[in-house]
Amino acid sequence: MAKLCIALDTNLQQALDLVGALRGYPLIFKVGYKLFINHHKVITDKVKETGFELFLDLKLHDIPNTVKEGVISARDLGADYLTIHISAGKEALKQAVEVKGKIKLLGVSLLTSLSEEDLLDLGICRDRESHVLELARLAVETGFDGIVCSGQEVTLLKERLQRPFLAVVPGIRLEGQPAEDQKRVISVEEALQRGADILVMGRSILRSENPVKRVEEILLMLA
Repeated sequence: MAKLCIALDTNLQQALDLVGALRGYPLIFKVGYKLFINHHKVITDKVKETGFELFLDLKLHDIPNTVKEGVISARDLGADYLTIHISAGKEALKQAVEVKGKIKLLGVSLLTSLSEEDLLDLGICRDRESHVLELARLAVETGFDGIVCSGQEVTLLKERLQRPFLAVVPGIRLEGQPAEDQKRVISVEEALQRGADILVMGRSILRSENPVKRVEEILLMLA
């Protein structure tokens, strides 16, 4: 069964309230820059103490030794998942795997806010699917546990990669909700049909009048 990951891209009080209100539900909580830079262990400790899996979405992208040190720090915080940009390169990925301990490393392929046109702007001449596939292959062959990709690429990766991996899919919208700054969005139903293992959702829950009820509705869709 696929897992629901809630992106806590909000203020500290709303994040703490939501984590507390959802105690006992089978969830992962994702902490990114917005909360981590300002509040660090206040929020990460709350997630862990309440019994949830902690997903640190820090998208490390640096020289190999710096990436390695970042992984060690995330491990010491008790993170269960950590994102690293695959484009940091093979050596950085290898060093991350060597020190990861029990953390599941997730390779970021191509941000869901980027399109084919953006790839051209970056000087990348291969098409989107080929680019994502080659990045994902590098990460999985290096020992990464999962790939962060859009729902549009999940089927391709599941069919073409030779090793099992977790397909982590952001950019998921409920029916009638706008894409906003995401360019490659997908519905919950489509993500499941294509083989997503972890569905990352933030705004659909955080902006709901009743976030707990909304989470319950989504969990029923995943069952």
